[in-house]
Amino acid sequence: MAECPGVLHLAAMADGGLARLRVPGGSLSATQARVIAEAAARMGSGVIDLTNRANLQIRGLSLDAGPRLAAALFEIGLGADGPADRRRNILLDPFSGLDPAEVRDCRPLAQALDRALTQAGWIGALSPKFSFAIDGGSEAGIGAIASDVSATAVPEGVEVVFGTGAFAVTAAPEAAVSALLTIADSTARLGPDARARDLQVTATVDALCALPGVRTAPIAQRRSMSARYGAIPTRIADEAAVAVPVPVGRLDAPMLIWLADQAEAEGDGTLRLAPWSAVVLPGVARDRAAALLAGSEAVGFTPVAVAERLSVVACAGAPACERAREPAKALGAALLALAAEPGRLPASLAQVHLSACAKGCAGSSASDLLLLGASGRSGWSVHRGASPRAAQAACARLDDPNPAEILRLLAARG
Repeated sequence: MAECPGVLHLAAMADGGLARLRVPGGSLSATQARVIAEAAARMGSGVIDLTNRANLQIRGLSLDAGPRLAAALFEIGLGADGPADRRRNILLDPFSGLDPAEVRDCRPLAQALDRALTQAGWIGALSPKFSFAIDGGSEAGIGAIASDVSATAVPEGVEVVFGTGAFAVTAAPEAAVSALLTIADSTARLGPDARARDLQVTATVDALCALPGVRTAPIAQRRSMSARYGAIPTRIADEAAVAVPVPVGRLDAPMLIWLADQAEAEGDGTLRLAPWSAVVLPGVARDRAAALLAGSEAVGFTPVAVAERLSVVACAGAPACERAREPAKALGAALLALAAEPGRLPASLAQVHLSACAKGCAGSSASDLLLLGASGRSGWSVHRGASPRAAQAACARLDDPNPAEILRLLAARG
C-alpha cells in the first residue's frame, strides 16, 4: 500500500490515484454525499470505498486531480487544508445521540477534537496513521476498535485509553479534548512515524493527570464491537436509525446518491458512516424502515438478513492493486449476492476474509475462512480460523474460485 493518502495527497495505485476523505465523526449531509458521488464519477472511476475506519476513498483519479477534488470538497465544508488533511482520524459511534443505551452523546467531543487538531501547530509532525476512537457507551462498542487512543463515555466522565491499551485515565467531559490532544502532541514529538504505543507511560500519565479534571483510573472491562444492521430503535419512539449494509465496503456513485436521496426523503437529511461496512440513515419513521431496506436491495446493497449472518471483508484486489492478481472485492460481492439465495446462508454467524496477497489488507483478526492470493500465481489458498499474519497451512486450494465453492467450504467448517 502506498503512503497514507488524503484529498490533496493522492496515492498512486494500479487503477489510478486514490484519495482518502476523512470524515471526522462520520456524518455527511445529503448534499455533501451527492458532491462526493458526483466528483468520484466526474474525476475518477466512480468507485467509492467505505473503509474500516469509516472514511471514504475515491478511486481511479488522475494523479494531478488532488487540487480540483479538494476545491470541490472544501466548498461544501469537507476536508482540511495543509497537513491536517491526512491527520484527522477520528472514529465516532454512528449511533451517537441516537442510542437510548449510550452513556453520553459524544458528538460535541468529536467536533471539538477535530477543530483542535486542524488548528494545532504540531499536526504536521503526527503520523497520518495516528487514530482516535470515540465511544459514547452505546451497544456498538466502537471503543473496542484498535486505535492509538480511545475515549469511552463512563458515568464519571470519559475513560481515555492509549498505547497498548493497558493504561487509562478518566477525564471530566470538559477536559477530554485536552487529554486527547496531550497524547497526540506527545506522540508527535517522538517523530513522524511514532504511535501512542511508543510513549513513555509514566511520563504521559503524569502529564495527563496534571491537567484539570483528569485523574488515573482502572480500566473498565473491555467490550467488543457489535455490528448493527437494519432498523435500530432510537431515543424517539416512532423513529429508527436504518443501517444499510454496504457489500464489502464498496459503493458506486449511483448507490451513494441513492442514499443521499433516501436521507432527505425518509430521514433527517444526514448519513453516518459505520466502520462495519454500513451507512446509517437517522430519523426514519419506523413504519417506513422495511420499505427503505427493500429499496436498498434493489440498487445493490446487501440484504440485512445476509449481513447479520455472513461478514465478508475484502482488500481492494485486482485491478486496483499492483500486488494483486485476484479481484477480491468482486468475488466478495458475488459471495454475498449468492448467499442471499434461499438455503445458502451458513447455519451460524461466519466471517470470510479475502486478501489478494499475503499482506492481509482489510482486516487483522481471525476469520472462519481466510483466502489468500499470491502476486506470482492465480487462485487462492484457503485457511480455517486464521488471521492474515498467523495463517497456518492451507486446508484447500481454489485455482478457479467461485462463490458456491466458498460457501460449501464455509458450511463444512468444524
